Amino acid sequence: MNTDDFEGEARHSAAEWAFVQLVETVDKTDHAIKLRLHINPECFVQIYANVQKELYSYTLVLNRSRLYGRDCDGKSWHRHPYDDPESHDKSLEGRKAVTLEQFLAEVQQILQAEGLL
Repeated sequence: MNTDDFEGEARHSAAEWAFVQLVETVDKTDHAIKLRLHINPECFVQIYANVQKELYSYTLVLNRSRLYGRDCDGKSWHRHPYDDPESHDKSLEGRKAVTLEQFLAEVQQILQAEGLL
C-alpha cells in the first residue's frame, strides 16, 4: 500500500460517518501521511501512517488534548484509554489491531458519552 491508497481508503471510511465534517490532508510524502477528520472546531481525529514502516496512529483530539487513541509501532498495537489517555494499555483489548472503521466506531461512542453528538 502507498500513501495515495491509504488516503483514498481513509477518505472513503470517513465518508461513512456523519460526524466527520471535513477531511484534511495535513502532510503527505511517498511513505507517510497525516490526515485530520474534523468533527467540530475543537474536535478532530488525527491519523498518521508510515506505510513503509507500518506505523499507524489514530487519535481523537478535543481542545488540543488527546482524548483517546490507538497506535501501532510496526509490530504491536496499544491503546490510550478514554479514561486515562496518557497511559498505554497493552492488555489483550489494548493490543487488538483495529482498522480505521473500527476506531471511528469507538470514537462515535466516546463522542456520544461526551455529549458531542
